[in-house]
Amino acid sequence: PESPPVDAAMAQMRFLHYADVGGGLPPHVDLARTDLWGRRSTHTFILYLADCATGGETVLLSRQEDAADAVEAIVQPRRGRLLVFPHQCPHLARPTIEVP
Repeated sequence: PESPPVDAAMAQMRFLHYADVGGGLPPHVDLARTDLWGRRSTHTFILYLADCATGGETVLLSRQEDAADAVEAIVQPRRGRLLVFPHQCPHLARPTIEVP
């Protein structure tokens, strides 16, 4: 039997693929998702599927502002790395410089 599309099998999951150089996201917090039973998500899980030597870092912030004094941690994309943080933690994705 044919498998259902990923968005149907895992409706609460979102997938981002930066296919072009320059892809990234400005400072933001993630929204909670609510399933059919009323359960709300509380944390973001980022699973990196490829290495990036430069660019594409996820930056965790103390406030929703792209400023050096707001940086709490910088996470380099590494294949197999899993990053978990609360939805309300401000973060950004630095632009990709190379696309694997």
